[in-house]
Amino acid sequence: MRDTPNFDDANFALRLYELRREPEMRKARAMIGDLLDGADWETFQAVTQYGHPENAHWRQATSYWEIVASFVNRGIFHPDVYLDTCGEGIYTYCVVKPHLERLRATNPRAFKQTERVVTEHPAIAERVALVEKAMEAYRAREAAEAAAKPAKKAAARKPAKKPARTLAPAKAGKRR
Repeated sequence: MRDTPNFDDANFALRLYELRREPEMRKARAMIGDLLDGADWETFQAVTQYGHPENAHWRQATSYWEIVASFVNRGIFHPDVYLDTCGEGIYTYCVVKPHLERLRATNPRAFKQTERVVTEHPAIAERVALVEKAMEAYRAREAAEAAAKPAKKAAARKPAKKPARTLAPAKAGKRR
């Protein structure tokens, strides 16, 4: 591996960015975060099946990042530039990582390229740890907000307290 990035790495990073802007690729990338981030195994596994409506997006986004990681592994793309410009590839790996062992039961090569990039480059491994920590914090905030909503809704549904009954002053001249 060469020691320093060069202009080819810069041009390649820009080309990768350009490809990510394609409309279907945007949908595929969004699906990873919207549907799979924090998903249980059943949801995750369903998307990986060819009959699922999001399967094409799954394959598009994940194969894209695996290709990019393979370029790093083969010395085509400098790992420092990957780290600087491909945070979404790292995020995608973090979304998949909790399900990786089960996924590999049917697809043994799943995310091997990204996993290799992570294990061979300490700075990238540090970034994965930071992303995982941020994802955990986000999920904890979401869970806390979700738990607080029923209490707020219940308070909003309670009928307003009726004003205390007051006795009108007796009219002059009448005694009870």
